[in-house]
Amino acid sequence: MALTTISTKWKRNLASWVRLPLMSTLMRLAIRLIVPRHRVGVNAVPIDKQGRVLLLNHVFHPHIPWGLPGGWLNAHESPATGALRELLEETGLHATLGPAIYTNHEGPHPHVAIAYYVTPHPGTITLSNEIIEARWFYPHELPTPLHTSTTKIIKAALAYHQKNKQSVEVIP
Repeated sequence: MALTTISTKWKRNLASWVRLPLMSTLMRLAIRLIVPRHRVGVNAVPIDKQGRVLLLNHVFHPHIPWGLPGGWLNAHESPATGALRELLEETGLHATLGPAIYTNHEGPHPHVAIAYYVTPHPGTITLSNEIIEARWFYPHELPTPLHTSTTKIIKAALAYHQKNKQSVEVIP
């Protein structure tokens, strides 16, 4: 029997069965076993009042060391909270969260990437053990190489910054 031929009465009965505690538990278990899960990586894109982007030289990225503050979400953590947490952990900086400016499904370690525009609060940068160096870069002075996704994220952040804050040079 195709799903489109199931009667409304049968659907209502099925819905009432799923509400039963045992069925509800079995359904949650089935979802955990069957529905694919993906890692979620988050980035914060700090842009200061001069239109500079904060990039970090990461210990664990030996081939393309410069990148944005970011990392993997913790269990039950929202992407916005994770982006601000990663910025704080890696740089010691607090920031005001802006909009999500980038989402994509990426590899080589398949994950969903979400990047947020953030306005950093004044403060001293304090590097975590996984960061070698932090530097503010004007858009025309970005280090190379950068991951393709990092370049896309920075372009999106600068476009948002230019439209909503102040005029800055956008990466060509």
